[in-house]
Amino acid sequence: MRFSRITSLWLLALGGIISGCGKNELQAQVLKKHAPVTAEAISFVAADYQHNRPLTGPLKDSLDATISRLFPVNRMPGITAAMLMPGKGLWQTTTGFLSQPDRQKADSSSVFYWASVTKLITATIIDQLVLEGKLSYDDKLAKWFPQFEQAKAISIGQLLDHTSGLASFNTEPAIFKKEKHYTPEDLIHIALQQKNLFPPGKYWSYSNTGYLLLAMIIRQVDNRSYAEAVRQRIAVPLHLSSLRVLTDANMPAGLAKGHNADGSAVNEDYSVPLGAGDIVSNAQDMATFLLALLNGAVIPKATVTSRLQDLYPMPDKGMFYGKGIMLTDFAEITGQPDQWVGHTGGTETYRALLIYDVKTKIFLAVSVNAHVSVEAISRKLLSVAAQQ
Repeated sequence: MRFSRITSLWLLALGGIISGCGKNELQAQVLKKHAPVTAEAISFVAADYQHNRPLTGPLKDSLDATISRLFPVNRMPGITAAMLMPGKGLWQTTTGFLSQPDRQKADSSSVFYWASVTKLITATIIDQLVLEGKLSYDDKLAKWFPQFEQAKAISIGQLLDHTSGLASFNTEPAIFKKEKHYTPEDLIHIALQQKNLFPPGKYWSYSNTGYLLLAMIIRQVDNRSYAEAVRQRIAVPLHLSSLRVLTDANMPAGLAKGHNADGSAVNEDYSVPLGAGDIVSNAQDMATFLLALLNGAVIPKATVTSRLQDLYPMPDKGMFYGKGIMLTDFAEITGQPDQWVGHTGGTETYRALLIYDVKTKIFLAVSVNAHVSVEAISRKLLSVAAQQ
């Protein structure tokens, strides 16, 4: 199973560009960045969002009905979704099946996997450590992992925005199989067998290895496990009772299993990609986290804005990557003046999305335990919300 299709797609694109372009043209195409996202674009009145006030009335009924209609259309086993809407409150649902073949139903106690949305949290903890003077974005990888190629030139900042040049460990297809638990050290060994893709800072390529290393740096600098850092720095202060880091010894009974296209459930170890994709939660807690992050309750707003200054183009049209945060610009996709700020995640058997919709000022979190378009589901939910 692939942890993310981003890396392979981008490497294919990069290879094609290299074969047909000169050095300068390659750099111009790959590193042509999006204009920075301004503080005004992600400005909102936090008091307008009552995340403890459940939505009632016709809008709730319309959103619930929309989810019901989407099940047969998308052939999705289960879903957790939540919307925080200014002046309206919280809509949420967790429904369907944790395991469709077993007819094991999802309910309010269930948690879903969020894959690479984890990176949004990992990057935030790195920001906190920088603000506390325990780290610098300019610190070099060699300080902790000198065995990596060009470790003396690779910075924390480059690990955050995927310009380090490190190859991604998830080229090994067996890492999620339950037959063997791959430790972070196993993943580092896999990563060390691969050559760097390019000199640090020269191009862009999505690397789960970079975020694995960031999580291990957090462990060393913060003097506690990555899971405990997430709990103490994010989950506890924000009262996010469902949000946690999976570990090999901590697999909750209410975790939704991923599903293949034929509807069969898979038994996979989502704890493997430490810091890159090992968070589970319900949708409400994820939406609440993003609200707190963009509002300056986790790190200062100026730090959040700085993460959206250097935005590198991703393989999918209209998508750009900052420091542990994504921008989707619909002006480049549909021609409509709208943007999403947040992060997506996915495997061959799971898809997740956590975004702030700039136009409607709605926070939206969606995770589905199958490889379906959470983007299309999200657009539909936002459309319904905008009509009422």
